[in-house]
Amino acid sequence: MYLQEILEVGIGLIFVWLVLSIATMSLQEWLGNIVNLRGKELEKAISQMLSSRDLVRRFYEYPLIANLYYQPKKKNGKVRLPSYIPADRFSATLFELIIQTGTENSPVQAMTDQVDKQLKTLGSAEQQKLARDDWDTILGIARNVTTSGGGTAALDSLKFQVQAYGNKYPELKPNIDMLIPQVDQYYKQFVNELHPPAGSGTNTDLAMWQFRLGTLALKKTNPRLSASIAAILRQTATFDLNGDQKVAVIRANLESWFADAMDRLSGTYKRRAQLLAFIIGFILAMILNVDSINVASSLWREPTLRQAIVAEAQNYTPPVTSQSTPGAAPLQDIPALKTQLQSLNIPFGWNFAAFNPGDKKCALLPIQPGQIVGIASRDASGQSICNGINNLPSDPNSWAAKLLGMLITGAAAAQGAPFWFDILKKLVNVRGTGAKPEEQNAVG
Repeated sequence: MYLQEILEVGIGLIFVWLVLSIATMSLQEWLGNIVNLRGKELEKAISQMLSSRDLVRRFYEYPLIANLYYQPKKKNGKVRLPSYIPADRFSATLFELIIQTGTENSPVQAMTDQVDKQLKTLGSAEQQKLARDDWDTILGIARNVTTSGGGTAALDSLKFQVQAYGNKYPELKPNIDMLIPQVDQYYKQFVNELHPPAGSGTNTDLAMWQFRLGTLALKKTNPRLSASIAAILRQTATFDLNGDQKVAVIRANLESWFADAMDRLSGTYKRRAQLLAFIIGFILAMILNVDSINVASSLWREPTLRQAIVAEAQNYTPPVTSQSTPGAAPLQDIPALKTQLQSLNIPFGWNFAAFNPGDKKCALLPIQPGQIVGIASRDASGQSICNGINNLPSDPNSWAAKLLGMLITGAAAAQGAPFWFDILKKLVNVRGTGAKPEEQNAVG
């Protein structure tokens, strides 16, 4: 009996929710850009995967990743982390970082900061530079122990160079003498446990050997990541593959590992984004006094209002939104939203009026049910008046209904404009309006 009326009320409500959803999405996008929410969530996910703050730092500094995000020229500038990292870049970067791990975690590298401090005690700037160049040479030799496949000969060469460095610079000899046994103990695990493939040079077989060495180096410094990478290596070992194929399979497995982590991140991000959208929608509902229960009641009572909104909904085309500029607040959204709702004659908003407080002070206190006063001012005659709201709920039940109506509005706005636009089109078609002329021409 009332199907047509119910359908029109539904169209009117959904149209209101659609308009609010667009404003909510715009504000949410702006807030997301301000705090770089997606980028920070991605960094947290990668931190959990790599289990090392230092490795995460090196990961983001690696050229393949560094060119994905904004890095300010000024030191105090704000870095904007990437909100998306391609899986192939993740796998390629992590593969190279693991290869470098044997050197980066070595006692030679760990001693560098202490050496730099002691170099400042040397006589002249020229002597300091020569000493630093000699130390860089030792770092290069240390890198070759885990990347060139030199084996015992490379380790002996490194120990000899370290000892010669201590003899050349007596000021550093006490620390150098302590470093030599550490070097021997650290690098023997590579020389004794793993051997480079015969005839390997700069090919994929050597890359695989270096990758295995890096995984071995992770055991002491990052056992959690080492266990993950070791599992990926075991998967590769089950296949009879050559060097190229092994590298491809490992990178594919790293990409799959990253994709799984991104799926979990997407689920978490969507839940948080949904909550943020609800909060924004609820705040908009409070600011503009958009009470879904009151709107539905008004639409039910006033056929003319229903028909006007239905006509507006039939011709409605959602605005084309663009990416918000970081730091630029969409301050025009709320006034524009208010103007758009006003054009629909929908009952919303707070009624502000001046009150004579009588013998009461002008404060945020009700003068009578449904009225609350606030800012003090004077009228043209100089008499003291109070400015406030005169359409507040007058009893607890009315307040509960008002709050429920605004919560419904916030929850509806959180669903997103595409969701409501699709439903709106279906309801308009069900009502029997048919396709628009331009749509009929397109079909024909």
